[in-house]
Amino acid sequence: MSRRTARGQQLPPAEVELLNSLNKQHLYPRVYDLFQVGWSLQNIGDALHPKRPKTTIRTWVQRAEAATNLERIDAPIPTPKLKTPAEYQKKRPESPGISDDTLETIQELAPIARTYRSKMATTSAAAVANDRLTAICILQHQSGVSIKELAHAANVTYRAMYKRIKL
Repeated sequence: MSRRTARGQQLPPAEVELLNSLNKQHLYPRVYDLFQVGWSLQNIGDALHPKRPKTTIRTWVQRAEAATNLERIDAPIPTPKLKTPAEYQKKRPESPGISDDTLETIQELAPIARTYRSKMATTSAAAVANDRLTAICILQHQSGVSIKELAHAANVTYRAMYKRIKL
């Protein structure tokens, strides 16, 4: 089950005051606990003085997750109000995934297709690989595989795969 986040809410004033009074030994576990109950990294970072970016808060959460001997303070953790019920079902159906054969083909074609340029001959290895990769990715996307999964398989950015599929 994925973590549900409460976006667009602010931490209660008492929690903001508590966070800003903690030393790092107690701050990291507290930030981790707030993140686990649903507060977003942005909410937590904005509550600190000075404000911290989401990347910094993410690092703190990861440190607290990896630590074994955390010292937690004895204060209740505020729970955000979630807009969606716990039994909410996503509109997008689950991805069927990429078969092993197709994954292997994508991983073989992607480095070659990456060298393709529009002025190349249509019979060049890079042009052929580019066309095959595009066809495979379009078919996979039409069958329900996400652009994110395809981008990961081809080792390219989401944006690069989006442009390939939406030609």
